[in-house]
Amino acid sequence: MIGYTLAQIAIVSLVMTCGGVVQGAVGFASGLMCIPLLVLCGFSLLEATVVNFILTGIQNATGAVQLWSHLRPREVAGPVLLRCLGLPLGLHFLGASQGLDPTFVKQITGVALLAIVALLRGLRIQPREHIPWPWCVLAFTSSGFLMGLASIGGAPMVIYVNSLNWSAAKSRGFIFFCSAALVPLMAAMLVHRFGGEALRPAALALVALPPVALGLWVGLRLGHRLDKQRFTRLTYGLLVVVALTAILAPVVFNGR
Repeated sequence: MIGYTLAQIAIVSLVMTCGGVVQGAVGFASGLMCIPLLVLCGFSLLEATVVNFILTGIQNATGAVQLWSHLRPREVAGPVLLRCLGLPLGLHFLGASQGLDPTFVKQITGVALLAIVALLRGLRIQPREHIPWPWCVLAFTSSGFLMGLASIGGAPMVIYVNSLNWSAAKSRGFIFFCSAALVPLMAAMLVHRFGGEALRPAALALVALPPVALGLWVGLRLGHRLDKQRFTRLTYGLLVVVALTAILAPVVFNGR
């Protein structure tokens, strides 16, 4: 009915449910983990992006509602605006990538993730109360760009929250809210730029929603048990694993 086989539906459900557990626990990483995996499984970058966007949008909104009490409006207003500024450029590059060889797109994704991890390992910043505004501008405009390109905008936000002396709950709530706030804008831009091309993967995402919602529920319960030290170690470790997987998988599978 939606133009995908049962095997493809099962793959998306499994990948995105695992992503939902991780997303619920730490507030990000569904895009970092699921976009490369879906592309490696034969889906186009646009299909993977649309599926991940819809399902993580629901997850982020749920998490933001649960953890809103830990946040203050002035802490999220500027970051959300900066992400909105970077989003259109990322969507433009996403459209341009449709004519590229799929193997090359996989390699670009892997290199981008590896660069993010290298940056995180190199910046050994002690947690503090405030971050200088130039770094905030860089973090959230790049986050918006990466969100538009391939739904991997969580990494710069991880740098930001782990550089502040916030609790794990506040860090998760911040990432959830900043991610959820861009959903209406990105939805409008995806429809405007890709139109009917986005309908099939959008329907696929809705079919996969029930198991993904269960994964989110499990992840949220796990996340409530994290302190900031464990949150930091887990988020950085996730980026390392995902980056290495994304960069090596095209070689292992010979460019499938």
